[in-house]
Amino acid sequence: MKYFVTGSTGFIGARLTQRLAKEGNEVRALVRNQSKANRLLNHENIKWYYGTLDDLDVLKAAMAGVDGVFHLAAFAQPWAKDKTTYNKINLTGTINIFKIAKEKQVRRVVFTSTGGTFGPSLTEPLDENSLRYYDFFNEYESTKFMGEKWAKDYVLKGMDIVIVHPSRVYGPGVISKSNAVTLIIKKYLQRTWWFIPGNGKMKGNYVYVDDVVNGHYLAMNKGRKGEQYILGGENASYSDLFHRIRMISRRNYPLIPVPVPLLIIFTFIQMTLSRMMCRAPLLPPKWVKKYMYNWELSSQKAEKELGYSVTPLNEGLSHTVEWIKKELL
Repeated sequence: MKYFVTGSTGFIGARLTQRLAKEGNEVRALVRNQSKANRLLNHENIKWYYGTLDDLDVLKAAMAGVDGVFHLAAFAQPWAKDKTTYNKINLTGTINIFKIAKEKQVRRVVFTSTGGTFGPSLTEPLDENSLRYYDFFNEYESTKFMGEKWAKDYVLKGMDIVIVHPSRVYGPGVISKSNAVTLIIKKYLQRTWWFIPGNGKMKGNYVYVDDVVNGHYLAMNKGRKGEQYILGGENASYSDLFHRIRMISRRNYPLIPVPVPLLIIFTFIQMTLSRMMCRAPLLPPKWVKKYMYNWELSSQKAEKELGYSVTPLNEGLSHTVEWIKKELL
């Protein structure tokens, strides 16, 4: 089979591209950075296409004759100097992918959104039929949601598109602000992460990276046209998550519960300082507000329809801690 992958040097994309290539598929990877591609995508079955989601000629050449497209490329960082960056990459770039895939008669596109578009959970974990009751917390969520709307519009035009929604992904791989959970674990092991947001009771959904990679593969081969699938793991509170990390790593470092209002004040101060020093802030205030809510999700639909399976949180954290100690410390 022939596949085109965007976001191929990202956290999920790199592992997906490697898996496809190792299984004997011909993979065309959209890349911007040659050194990253050399490090992450060095395989005889992978062909690099240099460009961005704006380079229509590159996209047309890369998608000519492929069986499927995995569209993972996105701007997922919490802050951008130019606010139009989110629209340019996450929305306009996504529309470019759909438009050209339709023109090239690609059999199926798997579009990677985020579990965040479903919003906070109230009394129970959310699923694909849940309605969002809260406004979007940031530009990443809102532009991903608009990308989903465009995907559904193209399905009505006859395209075969499947949407997947990873939750909070962690595990071995590319370390960046887009891979926040693994980065936090690394900082904890280095004793440079010192707080728990709020009272530690708010829950989120944590999924091992290889499960998400497998979910993409299953969505391409078993997903139903126009359907959405949550690719999640276990729901856990912040306190529970760090308790597990302590037990697994055998490093019992103290963590201070910091009230969310205090965190918001801190982020406003560091936003001001970042403007004065012309550098990116650690985290914008609107991202911190997410810590006030539960973000529980259910992957039952993916498990039932795709054969998706979840790595237990303790097992995934053990692999991750072992990898961090071996490769990064």
